[in-house]
Amino acid sequence: MKDSPLVSIIVPNYNGAEFLEECIDSVISQTYKNWELIICDDNSTDGSLEIVCKYKDKRILPPIALKKNQGAAVARNLCIETAKGELLAFLDNDDFWHPEKLKKQVDFMIRNAFDFTYTDYIQFSDSHKKIVRCKERVSKRVMLRNNYILTSTVMYNASSIGKVYMSNIRKRQDWSLFMNILNKSAHAYNLTEPLTHYRKHPKSLSNKKLGLLGYTFDFYHKVLGYGKIMAVFMLVQYLFHYFIKKIKEIF
Repeated sequence: MKDSPLVSIIVPNYNGAEFLEECIDSVISQTYKNWELIICDDNSTDGSLEIVCKYKDKRILPPIALKKNQGAAVARNLCIETAKGELLAFLDNDDFWHPEKLKKQVDFMIRNAFDFTYTDYIQFSDSHKKIVRCKERVSKRVMLRNNYILTSTVMYNASSIGKVYMSNIRKRQDWSLFMNILNKSAHAYNLTEPLTHYRKHPKSLSNKKLGLLGYTFDFYHKVLGYGKIMAVFMLVQYLFHYFIKKIKEIF
């Protein structure tokens, strides 16, 4: 990989006008300059496209505008198809990055010849803020237990392992992406600095954990292909590791 590879930044958007500007501004503020920003708007009705189109930076590609809502997996996959970068990075429309996020993560990958990396992050809301420390590295076996990676921290080397896509499902599509990458890269490695700000708010999907249990079962059963009994076992294992993860985050 060359010293300053092009990084394609993937941002799906659906009615994200409230936070989208802060998200885009954090990309423009990066100390690392060789990037392209690809935004797919999933048929928003809140003026999101107008926010994107006001930016004149040539590194921000004309947004992909879907005529009907198709979900984050479709939006992200269309961005991945369009991407020209050697490295692909992901950022959700309600999150934002530390100014040195790209620089430090690109250097981390080049220095260690890593194909798949993520970082620690700062979780925040109107009432609290905390640093979340992630596992030093994860394998596919570890990731079967739980999703230990935050999407907005991820970067992978498309020039080395090829473009990797998400399963076309409405929920857990980010987890499916990580499993698909781990099919080609034995491990994902953590850059142990909190370089991403992850916003927790009432609209975020992560606030609806009970409603996601069914999707988690479907992830094991329909996406990974486990039989129903094994999928139930995997779901129980998931819940066990989920609660351990949350307890560690608290303490």
